[in-house]
Amino acid sequence: MKNIVVLILIITGIVFTGEKSYGQYNASSGLNAVLIVGHQEDGTMDAIRKMNKTAGILEQYGVNVYKFYDKDANWTAIKNIAPYCSFLVYSGHGSTLGVDGNVGGLCLTSNISTATIINDLKLKHNALVIFKSVCNGSGSSAGDDYDIGISEAKKRVTHYAYPFFKSGAAAYYANNYVDGSDNFLVDFLTGMSLKNAFVKSTNLWTTIEIDESFSMDWNKKISIAGSEGGGIATRTTYTNGVKTVEKIVSPKDYSIAYVGRESFSISDMK
Repeated sequence: MKNIVVLILIITGIVFTGEKSYGQYNASSGLNAVLIVGHQEDGTMDAIRKMNKTAGILEQYGVNVYKFYDKDANWTAIKNIAPYCSFLVYSGHGSTLGVDGNVGGLCLTSNISTATIINDLKLKHNALVIFKSVCNGSGSSAGDDYDIGISEAKKRVTHYAYPFFKSGAAAYYANNYVDGSDNFLVDFLTGMSLKNAFVKSTNLWTTIEIDESFSMDWNKKISIAGSEGGGIATRTTYTNGVKTVEKIVSPKDYSIAYVGRESFSISDMK
């Protein structure tokens, strides 16, 4: 891990920390992204490798990238840069720090609740939030022993997505497949609408289960795709830092989701 670099926003006077890919932050330099990797026990380095691939895609399309990985995933630093960012990409554990014990929040160097996101986080207007392989983010969790049902999947996605809309985001997308969110991101960056990029990302492995109005905002849609499951899989879970590895029969899985306006595209960010 590189040393933390202290960067200063000359325009605003805000000081924040984090690893920058190159150069100094410039609030007028176009689109910006904050990339976050929470600690994931023995999976952290692999998550960082995958997030760096995401960073490369964003940079290829001219987006400035700010990285907050593992021990550097500091909430104060993240919330200071977030108002200038049109993308927030998170890879980490799922959380149950939502309202009334529901899912929600982020697992960083400290656990961040839904209430903290709503109260403290401000993203640039019309931002896109992407969850990469986050338990409950698209509906299913690694700890599910059976088909949770589409109603529970919708409930989980709703509770994860809506706090970011309070923070200025226009759309939320979650994908549990390796490279799934990256393929979606390329399509979005090249001008495809949110819905069309989502539908394309579901084509190979999943079937769209619901596509309906979002209960928290009728101007938005919620759509979730799943696969039937079956077969034997190896499941690795962590409870209070204790690792458990077991063989299970794969339940039906809800693995790709989006919430937002169907026609939302990168042109709405500029």
